[in-house]
Amino acid sequence: MRFLALLLSFLPLCACVAPQDGTHVDITSRRNPRGPRVLAVTAHPDDEAAMAGALYKLSTFLNAACDLVVVTNGEGGYKYSTLAEQLYGVELTDEAEGRARLPAIRRAELRESARILGLRSVIFLGEKDHRYTTDVNEVLGPEANVWDLVHVRSALAAQLELERYDFVLALAPNEGTHAHHKAATALAAEAVLAQPPEDRPAMLVVSVRSEAEPVTAAYALEELGVPIGPFVFDRRQRFGLDGKLDYRIISNWVIAAHKSQGTMQLLVNRGDREEYLLFGDRSLGASKRAQALFELLAKPQFTDKPVGTAEPADQP
Repeated sequence: MRFLALLLSFLPLCACVAPQDGTHVDITSRRNPRGPRVLAVTAHPDDEAAMAGALYKLSTFLNAACDLVVVTNGEGGYKYSTLAEQLYGVELTDEAEGRARLPAIRRAELRESARILGLRSVIFLGEKDHRYTTDVNEVLGPEANVWDLVHVRSALAAQLELERYDFVLALAPNEGTHAHHKAATALAAEAVLAQPPEDRPAMLVVSVRSEAEPVTAAYALEELGVPIGPFVFDRRQRFGLDGKLDYRIISNWVIAAHKSQGTMQLLVNRGDREEYLLFGDRSLGASKRAQALFELLAKPQFTDKPVGTAEPADQP
């Protein structure tokens, strides 16, 4: 809880800026969704993999309109692109070459990931992926100039104003995570909290856990008794013939889309649960909406089909 207060302390009480759009790419044609409206906000192309199971089932089962705002170009990922050099014909591990060429490559990879997840659109804000650090002051501090914060704030505010989302998803911040992840989540929270309470989406932040890790104990705000999570999406939900399939397959497909990111590929078949916590506005209304959403996400998506035993047709 103290870290949440510290993170949000980097932000002004209100960001009163004029809207400015990023590059908007339509992925699917979900213009009139019957389900909830969901916005995911991440720092890098590939961060959406952390919420892959929930996003896929939201889009394809609950008929949700899911959009993604990605803040940076991801060019800082050049260090582990050795295998992708043959694929793309570019010496991506050379810093100058990698930083010049990776933005376009990673946008294309993210478009493929978004297509797999059934996202409606991706908004690329095009900010710099300067380096790995855990110091959020480098991005949000008073002397920081890594990102154009006016641009990021205005783009997030404009997107929330345009769509009136029901939910906003982001990565869970903690002291040891990438500063870009923490900054993107904090800026998303700022934009959410700037909305009128009656229009404010419920914001949830995600951590991915393995089967070996115990489920995070449920807890509530002591002063209010409001359950804030974790709301769990279990990627091991079984379906298909003999229950042989589960949503870890979707996570693997998303990981495979980001071929320029070598270490990303090592996450295949890792991560069994997505655990979501309320963030920012931890109101009773937001808690009830989150509980209702995850009850729907726990329902079976696919019905078992009988396996045919018919004899093959006679050949003429």
